[in-house]
Amino acid sequence: MPVHAPTARGRWPSLHDITITPWTQSQRLRDPARRLMFFLGTHRPWWLAHSPVPLCVSAHTLSAYVPGGPGMPIAGIPYAIDSGAYTEIRDHGTWRWNEDTYGGMVYRLMSDCGYPEFVAPLDYPCEPDVVARSGATVLEHQEWTLESYLYLAREFPHAPWMPVLQGWTPQDYERHDAMYRKAGVDLAAQRQVGLGSVCRRGSVKPVGVIAAHFARRGYRLHGFGLKTSALRLYAQHFVSADSLAWSQQARVTDLRLPGCRHAGPCNNCPRWAIRWREDVIAAIRASENYTPALVRA
Repeated sequence: MPVHAPTARGRWPSLHDITITPWTQSQRLRDPARRLMFFLGTHRPWWLAHSPVPLCVSAHTLSAYVPGGPGMPIAGIPYAIDSGAYTEIRDHGTWRWNEDTYGGMVYRLMSDCGYPEFVAPLDYPCEPDVVARSGATVLEHQEWTLESYLYLAREFPHAPWMPVLQGWTPQDYERHDAMYRKAGVDLAAQRQVGLGSVCRRGSVKPVGVIAAHFARRGYRLHGFGLKTSALRLYAQHFVSADSLAWSQQARVTDLRLPGCRHAGPCNNCPRWAIRWREDVIAAIRASENYTPALVRA
């Protein structure tokens, strides 16, 4: 169904209603918490035209916009396109798009919305439930992820495709890294490398082990859907991360900020999303594990 311009009921609130810690480029260089580009996840693409902070939007939600039609948001801030791989494979067992369809859609979005910071390929996550749903193996998911990246980078070279490391155990990720090298892709030379299958783990400790291993190799890691606890402990190993956890938290707890005029909890509320993001950044800054000496500018 085509997506149209937001109604008055769904407008982005005035910036006077949103508290954001001001900072300059020089302050960002001094503040380790701000050196991590933290993309606020959203399933409301029209936020791209209004948000004062970087956003990460799923390709599935962006694909609903009519090319050049009313309501097509023009990004006024840095944004990234996530493929929505976990939900797609969990619900359908495989991708319903092929690379040509996806690459063409990304080119259209780049023209209509603006050039993104990065775009994830049609990757295959390796969480046990997703692997079970697809009926494949972790190795096959890794092979398909690599093949998707190589095809997209070759056939749609003007998009900022980000290679994604997938796996479940540290050995899995090491194997996938070797597969990239064998294919002629030097991940250390990439602007960013996505670290997949990290957001739905019961413990965040494996995330730290895996991220530290590849950060030592000089990989500029992006963490998909990192938990706040993982960011607090291991943010020094990442150059960027994204999370949509604010929405789930509001939905599960029935959270509603005083003064909000929308119906129901704040699971689609930009005021709550911005406040949550600021709290995450404050938690990173307060962490004893996050020191300037460990951060790559």
